[in-house]
Amino acid sequence: MKRRGLTLIEILLTILLSVLVVSFAFGIARQVTLTMERMSNRAIAWEKGQNALSIIEHRALHAALGITYESAGGVFSRSFGSGMNSPQPAQWTDRGPLQIWTGYPTLFSLAANDGGVFRGRGIALLYAIPSALRAKISDDVPMSEGVSVKFELIPSEELDAITTRLPTTARNDLRSWVTFPLMRLPVYAVYSAGELTVRMAGASGLSATLYPYDEMHYLRAERFYAQNGVMLSEALRTTWTNLETRLIGVLEMWFEWTPSKKLLEAWILSSGGRASSRRTARPKDWPIEAPWREEFEFHDVAVVRGSWLLKNM
Repeated sequence: MKRRGLTLIEILLTILLSVLVVSFAFGIARQVTLTMERMSNRAIAWEKGQNALSIIEHRALHAALGITYESAGGVFSRSFGSGMNSPQPAQWTDRGPLQIWTGYPTLFSLAANDGGVFRGRGIALLYAIPSALRAKISDDVPMSEGVSVKFELIPSEELDAITTRLPTTARNDLRSWVTFPLMRLPVYAVYSAGELTVRMAGASGLSATLYPYDEMHYLRAERFYAQNGVMLSEALRTTWTNLETRLIGVLEMWFEWTPSKKLLEAWILSSGGRASSRRTARPKDWPIEAPWREEFEFHDVAVVRGSWLLKNM
């Protein structure tokens, strides 16, 4: 029996079919790869957003700890005194220990009151850090404006850290101020020869009581914002300074502060990497008031939200 070979047309059809099958397989493989890459990037973005929230969270929860904040009568600002020898919080007036702002630091602009809510791209927090040191006094000590009190701190094994936490004696440097939660007012502090001297601000018209074994807290203030894909912070000393990179991959942040509810909400828009296949649409859970720029469309992004009830405010 005579065997017939493949014709040229059959060979070409076979080759074409093989090419189509291989192309289809490669197309599916590429789509799977892009999908996996997108999912991986979004997981990374989510983790970065969570990290950004964690940096803010413990500061927010300790905001105003040990400080009487009352906008009426300017109690907050008066508790830090006035004049060139007072730290910046003395000038914050009714804005208190938490500030929301709308511009970059070079264009620092405090957010306006929008129906009882303050909204903006950055946040500044005045908060307290526990020292593990307690006032060694035998009885309650009344304090009033300009009055100094000297006492020892315990336990002695924790005293080594106080010189780094109180690195200056300048009254206008916030690092020289501490608070005792039960006293509810900040005091200027100087540590020397094993004793701590604390003094209330002059001309404040305020008074308080220092209680035995109340724990001392260091006062600190920082502000946070996102610029050029980086979460940045600045610390308050005599001025805002010490610019620090906190987290790479944070495209934008948005904050809303509702004083009547003592509620602080934050949204972090973070990037897990460049989008390799298509542009990213504005996420539905990104607040409508928050900025969205064209450059964000070229990233695989995630929106992470946090909310805190600030009981000290």
